[in-house]
Amino acid sequence: MKEGMENRSLPCIVLATGSSYKIALFERLGLPFTSCSPDYEEIIPPGRAPEHVARELAEGKARSLVEAFPDHLIIGADQVLALGSEIFQKPLTTERAVAQLMRLGGKTHFLHTAVCLLNTRVGENDRARHLMVSSAITFYDDLDGSVLYRLVKADASQDCVGGYKFESRGIQLMKCVETSDTNAIVGLPLLGLVGELRDLGYFDEPL
Repeated sequence: MKEGMENRSLPCIVLATGSSYKIALFERLGLPFTSCSPDYEEIIPPGRAPEHVARELAEGKARSLVEAFPDHLIIGADQVLALGSEIFQKPLTTERAVAQLMRLGGKTHFLHTAVCLLNTRVGENDRARHLMVSSAITFYDDLDGSVLYRLVKADASQDCVGGYKFESRGIQLMKCVETSDTNAIVGLPLLGLVGELRDLGYFDEPL
C-alpha cells in the first residue's frame, strides 16, 4: 500500500462513459468498477490545440459526475482526431464517415487520447491526475469510396471519432501506426492508466 494510504480503503472506481469499447478495455485490468454516462456536452472551442481539447473533454466528463459519486475515483476519457490543426468529430452517419476517411487517405493524422483521474474524496490534495497518448496514423493513398462504404457498414464505425475501428477492419486502411499504446487508439491508454492506478495503490492487494 502506498504511503499515506494505510488503514484506509481506496475510493471505488467510476468510469465516466457509456462506451462499450472503453468498458471492455477497462475490464481487462481486473479491477471492480462502475460505469456511468457523463452528463456533459462536448463543446470544442475554436483555435485550441487538439491535445488541450482532449484533456479538457476528459476532465469535463469526470467532473460532471462529482456530485453523483462523492468519495470515488472518477476516470474520464476522450479522444480528439486532428489532421493538421483541424479537429474532426464523430461522423455519426456512414456517408460522413466515408467522406472523412477519403480526406484522411494518404495523410498522417493524430489521435489524441486523454484521461483524467479525479479523486472526489474530501481532503485529497492531489485530486486530479492526467495522462495523454498521441498516436500518429498514416492511411494508404489509394482508398476507394465503395470499399470504404462496405467497411464502415460492416464495422458500424460511424460512431467512432475517426470513422474507423482500429481493432477491426479499420486496420486495412493503415500504412503506418506510431504510438506508445495501441489501446489508446481504441479508447483507453491502458499502459499509462495501469501506471497511475499502481501509483495510487489499486494493484497492491490480491484481486
